[in-house]
Amino acid sequence: MRKEASEKRPGRKRLHYAISQLAAWFLFTLVFGFRCFGRDRIPRRGGCIIACSHQSFLDPIIIGFSSSRAVNYLARRTLFNNWLFAALIRSYGAMELERDEADVRALKRCVERLRRGEIVLLFPEGTRTRTGEIGPLKPGVFLMSSRAGVPVVPAAVEGSLKSWPRGRLLPGPAPLRIAYGRPIYPAKGAASYREQTEKLREKMRELQARVRRVG
Repeated sequence: MRKEASEKRPGRKRLHYAISQLAAWFLFTLVFGFRCFGRDRIPRRGGCIIACSHQSFLDPIIIGFSSSRAVNYLARRTLFNNWLFAALIRSYGAMELERDEADVRALKRCVERLRRGEIVLLFPEGTRTRTGEIGPLKPGVFLMSSRAGVPVVPAAVEGSLKSWPRGRLLPGPAPLRIAYGRPIYPAKGAASYREQTEKLREKMRELQARVRRVG
């Protein structure tokens, strides 16, 4: 019965998820002066991919509490070694990813959740930026989007690199911003995937420029 109820309400928030969202929004607004733009561009129902720029470890948290719906995301396999921590992050939508090889199982899990009408967060740059600029995007976002039949919502964060750069143990205070763009719907064909990936990068850079102007 529980499984059936879950499938009827895909992407629903568990109580602790919703409470964590509210607490994080309050904390990040208080400490970081957090601001969010275009949140209403995330589809209210149905599966979608949020493709976001990647500056620091804060980014999944920012997406998680700024999205109006529950978000699934990929996390490196070593984070699941401790069963208690693994159970915790799974309850927030984490899926295992083998980073050093092509993880077909992780791809299948993402497509399954997207087809169930859920949201999956991806960082198409593949790693955190060192400069703050949005680098080349890895292929695969629109292949996954096409297989699942869902749109891609571009997003860009700003300020998280300054708050939590590589090598720093804990984040520090810095203005944090995020902007969401209009959904991009998939087109079929390898050439189309490459064109849409470039379009996605341009949209992400436009969003980044917008939040930078806000300051």
